[in-house]
Amino acid sequence: MRLLAFLLIVSLAGLTLSAQSPSPVDDAFATFFAAPSRAEAAQLVGTVLATTIRFDDAYARLKKGRTYTEIPPSEMAYRWKHATGATFRNVVEVPGTYDPAKAWPVRVQLHGGIGRPSPQDPRQAPGPPRPGAPAPANRIAGEEQFYLYPSAWIDAQWWDEEGVDNILRLVDVVKQRYNIDENRIYITGISDGGTGVYYMALRSPTTWSSYLPLNGMIGVLRGAANGADGEMHGNNFINAPLYIVNGENDPLYPVAAVEPYVRWLEGMGVSLIFRPQAKAVHNTAWWPTEKAPYETFVHAHPRVPHPATLTWETARTDKFNRNKWLVITGVRKDGTYATSFGDAGMFTHVKASGRADVTRKGNDFDVRSRDVSSLTLLLSPDVVDFSKPVTVHVNGKPVFTGDVKADPATLLKWAAEDNDRTMLYGAELKIAVR
Repeated sequence: MRLLAFLLIVSLAGLTLSAQSPSPVDDAFATFFAAPSRAEAAQLVGTVLATTIRFDDAYARLKKGRTYTEIPPSEMAYRWKHATGATFRNVVEVPGTYDPAKAWPVRVQLHGGIGRPSPQDPRQAPGPPRPGAPAPANRIAGEEQFYLYPSAWIDAQWWDEEGVDNILRLVDVVKQRYNIDENRIYITGISDGGTGVYYMALRSPTTWSSYLPLNGMIGVLRGAANGADGEMHGNNFINAPLYIVNGENDPLYPVAAVEPYVRWLEGMGVSLIFRPQAKAVHNTAWWPTEKAPYETFVHAHPRVPHPATLTWETARTDKFNRNKWLVITGVRKDGTYATSFGDAGMFTHVKASGRADVTRKGNDFDVRSRDVSSLTLLLSPDVVDFSKPVTVHVNGKPVFTGDVKADPATLLKWAAEDNDRTMLYGAELKIAVR
């Protein structure tokens, strides 16, 4: 009898231990979530798939995301070398009341004065730092949130591809370590930083909830001498809610010089607020009275991860070919060199481009395109019913009708790429445009 009781206790203990031990799926996801970069996460997709996980289980785990427990110091520095050789020095400020149990908003703030020969403290106002001086205070300090300060200088400007890569990498690192609200990550900047905000809106919009350029100038991106990488397509501003501030007497970018661009944006239907500052020069002396409406705008514009309408334009050889669930994968070889939907010749084009405007209603997609030869629609279980057929029309013609299967490999591929709990995709629908 005692032997039987002993064996029963051992058996129950074994069952308890087994229930508490991580499963192969648990281990695979723990490793996947711990990957320090997009590329390393992508390399782990096969390990997760090898567990033969079902789509619904993988989706639920990705939707839940990581378990955050770390309480970070108030300030951290992140440095890394880009493939081009540029070494970036970035700073992250953590809110003093940070609690990993809730998701936090993020402000990415781009500094001015990028004509410097080398990177300095990215919070530093333009001009040489004083030896031994303390870290500069934020000139436009706001609410309790994460503050990310990327760096830029003459060899790695905000409007260089490596500058964009650095900003996005910094956001990824912070999202990987801390509980960030993916739909409240916004970008702002002062002077050259404001111009950098415009560039990000034109080139890489998927991450951002809103764009707040301060004392910046779209016109800088039009000048070939300023070295902006890639083709600029003004139509892409249609995706970008803008909060624009410029000073009336700014010697660099006065209100009178900025207003024609504002009128142009409004003519295209861009959602914007323009806040000209009377008598202001090229500084932020107006911040005490501007802070409240600025933050009201931020709160009013969370990112919608799966908007019902999207538009994007890209050049044939351009890597910035995606806006959330719309990816332009091919442009006609005989395509035009000027946009046809309202760019009005604002930017000079030397490469053929293609544009697509897409509207989604349930499982039905309607595409209006110009000079696009192929595109991919990323389908999310959050807005697409995979138990029903999907239909796609391009320029009024049906090009696809049929069932689409939710695929764990696709789900994990884009989860590795986006590092985003709210923007998950179960299928890629590849469309050839004839």
